[in-house]
Amino acid sequence: MNLLIYELKKIWNWRMIVIIGVMGVLVWFTFLKDSLDSYDSLSKYGIYGSYQNEMFELYGDILDSEELDSYDIPGKKAEVIEELNDIISTESIFKENNITTYEEYVMFHEEISNASVRIVDEQKGSELLTIMQEKLENNAQSLEELYASPLNKLHALITLEGTYIFYKDYLQTRYIDNDSRPVVVQAANHILDINNGNLIRYDLTSNFSNYVAGIGVFSLISITILIAPFLTMDRMWGVNLIQYSSHVGRKIFSIQLVVTIFSAVFLSFLLIVLAYIPFMANGAIDYWEASVMAFHPGPGGLQLYDITFGQYACLLAGIVILFNLCAATFTFVLARFSQNIIVMMMKIVPFCIATAGLLIISVNDVFSDENLIFNLLFQGKARFSEVLFGTIMGIVGLVIVWYLTKREKHVDVD
Repeated sequence: MNLLIYELKKIWNWRMIVIIGVMGVLVWFTFLKDSLDSYDSLSKYGIYGSYQNEMFELYGDILDSEELDSYDIPGKKAEVIEELNDIISTESIFKENNITTYEEYVMFHEEISNASVRIVDEQKGSELLTIMQEKLENNAQSLEELYASPLNKLHALITLEGTYIFYKDYLQTRYIDNDSRPVVVQAANHILDINNGNLIRYDLTSNFSNYVAGIGVFSLISITILIAPFLTMDRMWGVNLIQYSSHVGRKIFSIQLVVTIFSAVFLSFLLIVLAYIPFMANGAIDYWEASVMAFHPGPGGLQLYDITFGQYACLLAGIVILFNLCAATFTFVLARFSQNIIVMMMKIVPFCIATAGLLIISVNDVFSDENLIFNLLFQGKARFSEVLFGTIMGIVGLVIVWYLTKREKHVDVD
């Protein structure tokens, strides 16, 4: 026990903790905070405007057919179109081009945009459409005014209508009839069965997975910084030779392995919790019990599994910890057999870059049909393939380091 405590003190020295703390502050202000601000902005300025949030507040995390009818998306569209018609009737630029309704404006827009139709000079036509659009946006001067304008409200309602009313044909033709990935087809069929009724924010999983990817890379680098120096210094100072000189000394390698694994898991968990808190406090916690399985035309693709956002967040944390465990075990081996800091860095830096890259592609758009691990490595045939891949990485690292630890007890030293 004394040896275990001693090795823990060696690895958790104040210098490394300060370095990791300073890095954490830099990562927060250069990446994580921007990601959090982007998520907050999309609560008002996303593809649905504020309508999806309003539905969630009214009906909770599941939308049934009666609630959809009561929300009356077609009726809201008609009201907004009336607002647009009022603007068109009062603005001279529309009268000059014989436009009296929004429907006529749409036809006019299509004619001008069509390359085969040259009603007016191309540049003049583009300028004309820009002026008309600005009028329909109430000459908005800010993002808030822009999304409150009738034109943008109509676009948001059209997108909302496509998601909750006209989604069936798209799912049928895009996924069920033409997709060769069995897990995706199964998910699309399930979404049809539940009438795409989950009201989780369309951008939540995509934003959160990108956010966690940043946390994962930072925690991986932090673990490497924490572990590598104390093992390499043992070899630089010849401490390992003293350890080889006795039966008890040879056990220190195993103790250091235990300390490495414990430190990697603990630091990963700590950093994940600290990073999760501000994201959850920014409104994401409201969706903790909401299912992530839904179809949206926005980022993140088709969510493939009927799990809650809470389960989604925990599985993401698990993937990050597994990758960090893999990084810690390989760092343990590479640092242990490096004669000095320079050699250690030459070995560990390429490994960290490769592992961080694998972590990013595993976590970005995780559990969706757009995830690269799901598509490239498992060909869309394995459920929770990202978790499976992370587990393989963690097991491989543990097996290799276990073998070397057993071997170290019997190795001869000249």
